[in-house]
Amino acid sequence: MIKRLICILCAAVMAAGAAGCSSSADNKASKTNVKGVGDILSSAASSQSVTQAATASATIAPVADDINYPELDYTAEVDLTVLNSNMVYSEVAAMVNTPEKYMDKTVKMNGTFDVYTDINTGTYYYSCIIKDATACCSSGIEFAWKGEHKFPDDYPPVGTPLTVGGIFETYPEGDKYYCRLKEAEVVFGT
Repeated sequence: MIKRLICILCAAVMAAGAAGCSSSADNKASKTNVKGVGDILSSAASSQSVTQAATASATIAPVADDINYPELDYTAEVDLTVLNSNMVYSEVAAMVNTPEKYMDKTVKMNGTFDVYTDINTGTYYYSCIIKDATACCSSGIEFAWKGEHKFPDDYPPVGTPLTVGGIFETYPEGDKYYCRLKEAEVVFGT
């Protein structure tokens, strides 16, 4: 019961934080319109615009202490791979809530791979998902893998450990702005 209450509280805090973000037309963030991965997964699940694999991966699961993340030789201004799970989760929340502080900075992070599809456009979105230490909440950052890659041929199954490094940006889609790591270098584990 307490774990469920903590999970609901975490979800409410993340939803409130993510809903309070935005970005202006010149790609500088202000506070009403930027969406993060958790925000997208929540809205996509409620509108049935997520693939079955992505929906399944968005469920609450315990955090495995023995995940071996692959090594990526990437120098980053914001290196989340050296932080504990609580700090990483907090830093990702800060990236979504105050994207202007991270704009054009290089970021390195590890987590698990997820993909979701906009059924209206057929567009795939790829992300590095991070769970907090209590495993009740997840957050993450979308990434745009550098080079030519085709889904599903060049991608692993959802839930595969990965390390990704890229340049933080917000980008417009429709009337919203979204966070991602562009020109990303990605290494998948096993």
